[in-house]
Amino acid sequence: MTTQSLTDFFRDKRAHAGGENVDWEKKRVEWVASVDELYELVVGQYLATAIANGSVAVSYRPKAITEDFVGTYEVRELVLHVGAETVVFSPKGANIVGAAGRIDLQGEMGEATLVLQPAGQWALVAQRVPTLRLLPLEEQSLLSALKDVMRP
Repeated sequence: MTTQSLTDFFRDKRAHAGGENVDWEKKRVEWVASVDELYELVVGQYLATAIANGSVAVSYRPKAITEDFVGTYEVRELVLHVGAETVVFSPKGANIVGAAGRIDLQGEMGEATLVLQPAGQWALVAQRVPTLRLLPLEEQSLLSALKDVMRP
């Protein structure tokens, strides 16, 4: 049996953690681009008809996020205006366990969570416990999430 000191143990753990080899600037740039691509999909495809007929209006506002290793950076929030009600797509960050990023949909009746999967696809968190269940982001899953966070 080999005896290992705590110092050796932690040095080995750090060497195998891989965090030192991450290009954090690249990760930030890719994350911000993914957020913008999501907004283009939501606004340009899923909400295009509702925007055109005046049922919903869209605006953007800046949000500062501070994350370990990445630092502080700016990303946009997407705000949907439906009459006197709003829903905000609020990015939380790229350093998310099990995902490449997270955005919360915030409405008057609650929140829903969108995660960017490592393969680059967005999904809605349908269930957290007892096991995580994700639904691919599509028009119908977005509609379901909006119904959950908006007034009836």
